[in-house]
Amino acid sequence: MTDQPEAPESLPLNDLESKLAKAGQPDANPVDVILAFLNNEVYILSADSLDQPDAAVEPLVLANSEGQPVLAVFSHPSRVESRFLEAAPNVLGTHGSAILDSIGDELGLVINPGSEHGFEMGPEGIANVRRDFKRTDETDEASASAADAESPTSGPQD
Repeated sequence: MTDQPEAPESLPLNDLESKLAKAGQPDANPVDVILAFLNNEVYILSADSLDQPDAAVEPLVLANSEGQPVLAVFSHPSRVESRFLEAAPNVLGTHGSAILDSIGDELGLVINPGSEHGFEMGPEGIANVRRDFKRTDETDEASASAADAESPTSGPQD
């Protein structure tokens, strides 16, 4: 990992953290946090680097306060604490939607574990997000397919 300047814990560093910071306010909409997670780059940690073409990612999984497994996800590389890097020193960027596409059914996730700008979602919450939210590119493709199906492509015209 390259050296990142330390950011003050209370200062949001990106759109996802801005939404997380607003999440505790009375007029906050949880959908904003979910959409920011799905549509922005987030970071996971892996014990293995991806130097080889057939390399597999073994992401850092923690236990929450109830002892349940949760995938550790970070909103910015500077949010990764050194204790996590000791266990999994490779920081890998991906979109939140890709995480939800690939996470197992028995695993939850925690964004920025122990941080002010974080949240946790259990397996049920992940299943609900998968059911209720689609990536922008998926909805665009579905809309295009529906429009194509409704448009006549050939045949006699009156």
